[in-house]
Amino acid sequence: MDITELMITLVSKGTDYAPTQLPTLLRNKEVSREDAELLLLYTMASDMRNMYKYVVESYKETTEMHKDLNEGFKDLNDRLKSIDEKLDFIISQLKVLNTNISITYELTSKIMARLMESSMSSLPKST
Repeated sequence: MDITELMITLVSKGTDYAPTQLPTLLRNKEVSREDAELLLLYTMASDMRNMYKYVVESYKETTEMHKDLNEGFKDLNDRLKSIDEKLDFIISQLKVLNTNISITYELTSKIMARLMESSMSSLPKST
């Protein structure tokens, strides 16, 4: 079997079939060692091309995932900023409410003190 027949077998039956037949062909001395090495190198080159395609595809998928993650982090960051703004608004409203309650309490205390003064002064004095 010469190199052209080996290459035809390789192309027609795939890169997995020909290397499995090599030990038998070498044992029966149907193929020279140099031809077998050439066939194995061709098979390795084919496998490397397939691996390269896989690596490139994985790189593209990883890049897309990276973009998706960045978009997700940006969205999360925007949501956190929105929540911070809302919480700041609520805090300021609570401070205003607290101030209003404090002022109302002070005014109520003053009114109660005056009412008690006036009710005490209007009572008849016992001597």
